[in-house]
Amino acid sequence: MDTRVWRMLALLGVFAVFLEVNGDDSYLNAVQNTVPLSCSEGFTELGYYNGTVSQTDSGSPCLKWTEFPDYVQQYPGRGLGEHNFCRNPDRESNPWCFFRQSSGAIGWAYCDCHQGAVRLVGGSSLKSGRLEVYLNGQWGSVCDTHWTDRDASVVCRQLGLGEIGTALQHSYFGPGSGLFHYARLGCRGDEKSLLECRSRKFVTSDCNHGSEAGVVCEPPEGNGPPLRLVGGEEDFEGRVEVFHDGRWGTICDDQWDDMDAEVVCRQLGLGGIPKAWSWAHFGQGSGPIQLDAVQCTGNELSLDECRHSGWEQHNCDHMEDAGVSCNPYTDGVVRLVDGDNPWEGRLEVYHSRDWGTVCDDSWTEPHAQVVCRQLGFRGGAEVAPAGAFGEGTGLILLDDVECEGTESSLLECKHGVWGRHDCSHSEDVGIRCHRVENNEVPLAPESTGPLVRLAGGDSRKEGRVEVFLNGEWGSVCDHGWNDVNAAVVCRQLGFNGESKARPMGYFGAGKGTIHLSNVRCTGKESLLGECPSKGQDSHVCKHGQDAGVVCDYEPEPEADVAVVGTHTCGLRAGAERRSKRIVGGYKSLRYTVRHNEDTMYSMIGCGWKGIFCIKHLLDKLADHSAVATPD
Repeated sequence: MDTRVWRMLALLGVFAVFLEVNGDDSYLNAVQNTVPLSCSEGFTELGYYNGTVSQTDSGSPCLKWTEFPDYVQQYPGRGLGEHNFCRNPDRESNPWCFFRQSSGAIGWAYCDCHQGAVRLVGGSSLKSGRLEVYLNGQWGSVCDTHWTDRDASVVCRQLGLGEIGTALQHSYFGPGSGLFHYARLGCRGDEKSLLECRSRKFVTSDCNHGSEAGVVCEPPEGNGPPLRLVGGEEDFEGRVEVFHDGRWGTICDDQWDDMDAEVVCRQLGLGGIPKAWSWAHFGQGSGPIQLDAVQCTGNELSLDECRHSGWEQHNCDHMEDAGVSCNPYTDGVVRLVDGDNPWEGRLEVYHSRDWGTVCDDSWTEPHAQVVCRQLGFRGGAEVAPAGAFGEGTGLILLDDVECEGTESSLLECKHGVWGRHDCSHSEDVGIRCHRVENNEVPLAPESTGPLVRLAGGDSRKEGRVEVFLNGEWGSVCDHGWNDVNAAVVCRQLGFNGESKARPMGYFGAGKGTIHLSNVRCTGKESLLGECPSKGQDSHVCKHGQDAGVVCDYEPEPEADVAVVGTHTCGLRAGAERRSKRIVGGYKSLRYTVRHNEDTMYSMIGCGWKGIFCIKHLLDKLADHSAVATPD
């Protein structure tokens, strides 16, 4: 940088930290060959960069130029203003920006024009593959734990492959290697690139190879027209927008109620309490108004199953745009707000449907450590200086908090009565969590055998067992499948509780190859690949015999089954059971079950308890490893 910049930095009292720039840019050339430059179109004819990249090459967010008013005046007409986009007012070849270091000091750094680039790897076409993101000079994967169609749609839009994408899990396009960059993206679905997704969370936990996110840039099958929520403060709320006839549009709020909201939340895969909002509560949309007079019963799987006036048939304008919130919060959830980064900010806690601040009386590092642990950060923690993140508004919910530092959440610490305090918002506590920068996932040694994943279950703890062999995922035949084998699978996946085997395609039929049969584990193995088994050419299994497991198994009390059957029969399912439905069934094959006579008579005696009784008995049969053969 020239002497004018040095002079201005001295006038501002800014301590500039110059980062080393490696002269060998071969890694950038490799990136440029696979993805378009995100800075290339931002250079004007006069050589000034005027694009929208807003992060340094180390991933730090840029500060607004208006925080340096003298510098803005020094370079009029160079694109500096009320924004934090990278610029090159001195016509340097690389745009740059100011940023705040973890110590609080101000530095400057060049911006990586490739930061946040995405690519799809391992797919059968350019429109599909395992998602990889370019951050801080390295390509890395995204964990599929919170992976959604909304995230996938942003990827497709960023790549110029359309407006709609479908999210695939369990390393559908094969496992990657090396880094995982993100544990979640939390996109609303209307962003132009992943770096705009506000709820991004870097890897801090247990993302494993075999859990990479995949993308297909085509609409999902069987879920109705795609939906997204736009304009909300959180990713679970916003104006409802629906994709139809190649365009996103809004919904009129005529007859819009909580039953409609419940269907929207279900279709988006969001739990929590559904609530309908009207009169453009989350701002007015643009484009077509796709639906009006929507009337759902609450049991539909997608919004287009509900009664409505017909596509684009309405008498509304955008001041009547309908909204939805699918509030997942429970008492004791915490968040950090008004920080420059996701790992710092003023502490707020959720209680009785309200967010409120926490008084900083007697707060120390152990308190901060509990908060950061609850938020998923693995590094150290500190209490920020008073007022570092501004004063909150509204309720002050907690005071006199006493933590030892070993608690897993703030609720486990001693504290005063909710809402009772002797503080003002000038005493709101702020927290800084220290991130662990090395998020590399160790590669498995060659001797460990094939990767294992669970598919088709209601959670990550259960599902059809699939192994990755010869470049493809395949299932395991249930011949000889038992709880001992299940325990080895669960151990390999990192679960330590009781394990249960589920035979006979319990979690649905797989596709493709059945890789293994007659698996014979002793129970001492750490990995399924260490157990003796037979290969795909030595069995006559069909996918109706795919093996499954339940890890950390907790049997339900038999009394609970009767209670559920008694009190919910004939009533619409509540929010806590909305995912438990039986739809789209077909006539099953007839089987003869070899089991004791008592169980068979019990099946005949199910009577009015209906499906809950039958489900209980089927679980019982599976627990006893019943053998079933075609009649």
